[in-house]
Amino acid sequence: MNAQVLKDTVLELRRRGKTILFSTHIMEQAEKLCDELCIIARGRKLVDGALSDIKRTRGGHHLVIGFDGSAGAAQQVFADQGLVKKVDDYGQYAELELAPAADAQQILQRLVASGARLSRFELMEPSLNKIFIDLVGPEAARAAAQPDAEAARA
Repeated sequence: MNAQVLKDTVLELRRRGKTILFSTHIMEQAEKLCDELCIIARGRKLVDGALSDIKRTRGGHHLVIGFDGSAGAAQQVFADQGLVKKVDDYGQYAELELAPAADAQQILQRLVASGARLSRFELMEPSLNKIFIDLVGPEAARAAAQPDAEAARA
């Protein structure tokens, strides 16, 4: 309930032209509420600017794929480093970061030829959380998601 009140308050103040300084480790909140942002890690500013610019310049090319039953030989397609730079495979769902010169249409053709049945094939911007993890590393992302041990003991 408090999260909804916070969201409504921030959006109302923004509609009235107010500037709000919002600090959070929850990237989903920042992505939904902020137009401009600054990511600081280990005392260093890593990015600063408009969310749309950060997504465009830091994002790379991302593909979301959903399987409708059979994934065919998708693993072989995902393993092709000429097409796929990075993959997060969840079984019936996968998120890919394309290799620099890769063409999403080529991935689509290869998946279909491999026998994969697709329910979703979508080029999209990466989430702010993905950009955050890419910038600060998975260890920092895990630490940010867990309560501070000292605070927990207090």
